[in-house]
Amino acid sequence: MAFFGVIIAALQVYGGAYEAEFDGHPDEAAHFVSSLMILDYIGQWPWPDPLPWAAQYYIHYPKVAIGHWPPGFYTIQAAWWLLFPPGRASSMWLNIAMGLAAMGLFVSAARRIRDSWPAAVVGGVGLLFLPIMQEAHAQVMAELPSLLFVMCLLWSLTRLMEDPSGTWVLYVLTALAGALAVKGTAVALVASPVIAVALSGVWRLIPLRYLIGWPAAAGAAAAGLYLWQYRWSFQRIVSWGGLIPESAWSVNLLPGITGAGILVLAGAGAGVVIWRRQPAAVAALSILGSMLLTSYFVRAMRETRHWIAAVPMLILLCLAAYAWLERKTRWAPLALAAALITYPVAIYQQRAAGFAALAAQIRQPARMLFSSPQDWREGPWIAIVCLRESRPSSTIVRATKLLSASTWDGENYRALVFTSQDVERKLDETAIDVAVLDKAGITQPPGKAPRPHHHLLAATLRASPSWKPCGAAGELTAYCRVAPPRFSRQPLRFDLMERVGLTIEERVQ
Repeated sequence: MAFFGVIIAALQVYGGAYEAEFDGHPDEAAHFVSSLMILDYIGQWPWPDPLPWAAQYYIHYPKVAIGHWPPGFYTIQAAWWLLFPPGRASSMWLNIAMGLAAMGLFVSAARRIRDSWPAAVVGGVGLLFLPIMQEAHAQVMAELPSLLFVMCLLWSLTRLMEDPSGTWVLYVLTALAGALAVKGTAVALVASPVIAVALSGVWRLIPLRYLIGWPAAAGAAAAGLYLWQYRWSFQRIVSWGGLIPESAWSVNLLPGITGAGILVLAGAGAGVVIWRRQPAAVAALSILGSMLLTSYFVRAMRETRHWIAAVPMLILLCLAAYAWLERKTRWAPLALAAALITYPVAIYQQRAAGFAALAAQIRQPARMLFSSPQDWREGPWIAIVCLRESRPSSTIVRATKLLSASTWDGENYRALVFTSQDVERKLDETAIDVAVLDKAGITQPPGKAPRPHHHLLAATLRASPSWKPCGAAGELTAYCRVAPPRFSRQPLRFDLMERVGLTIEERVQ
């Protein structure tokens, strides 16, 4: 396992994961700040009323996403930070720990399919070098903990088929619950136990109360939790879960993830599994089949990263096919070599964008506004700033929320300011003393609506005698207030009804 740990750490270091600034994916900063909020809450005593406290925390650092995503990953990361100081480096260490745990379960399954340490290690190395796995280990995202729980599910299903009992049914349900607590797309796994017990035939050996009673109780508990989280609104669950039936079925992403050759060999392995019914291979096929079946109807898995749990299952099915071919023909290595021709080879890399360099030039705490033509880049700035101070201290305002309005995903955009006077009034009323402008992505891609509030803000700051440049790094420029506000301060107010059914307002001292 130390060998796998060295590979993960080496890929992280070479790819710049430790110098990156939470801009590898638009969701990365939200995952990080949400974890920080849980850490800061449990790190005080006595604990205050959580909802009002969280509302004020959000006003300081408006990138908290609990309520949009389940809290499982954030709880895991906050617990990790009780042992290590919170930061980019410790998050990468957590990724190594989760990756090693997942690889241990992968190797265990691989050796059950083909009792060979070299084959299991080679399969593990190939898995780690896939770009989708490199990204997961180099970003603060929910994909890696999701993968870990899926590997726990694989192990539990394998043991259930080897030893049909109520205990292993409970382990299976626990792994499913963990996956659902981390990410809503884990709904794609719910059919895997049904497929596994049907393919293996062990349903005849499991007591009926365990086969039906526990899954029914677990399903009712999960449904109740999600209904409570989304204020008993089924429509909100559908919306935030990404359950959009009219979306295209994204199974076409799989060839780009592993290469077409692996898919063909895994398909042959699926046939072998149905015939030979090895428990570990049946578990892998059941998880993969559940993902394919559920994603066809739910259509929530629309990005490459959403398919990360399918990747080790495909490798295990390839191993099942290779083990069978080995016994039938001496040309098995040739078949494997042919499958690897299309295997994607690339090193995932990130570079610092200048957020930390600029933050070091600005006195904190401060009331800051951040604006970018790419809305999601507000998040990395918030994550970097809140790491540099005793939280909560600074108040960071997102230009997309102050100077414009849109849905959570940036749709239905409309500007709220139309003149420089409108902009200056907003800056005065919110008592902003530092405004940061981002030039990255200033030219919008085709089909992307322009953000006129950003250009108007930039023109206003350049022309106003109340603001002067006070820092720059990369594509970022900071302007500091040099004249007192002309308009009296108004409390910040955020309408979060669409997301969590709440409206929150700043407490003005």
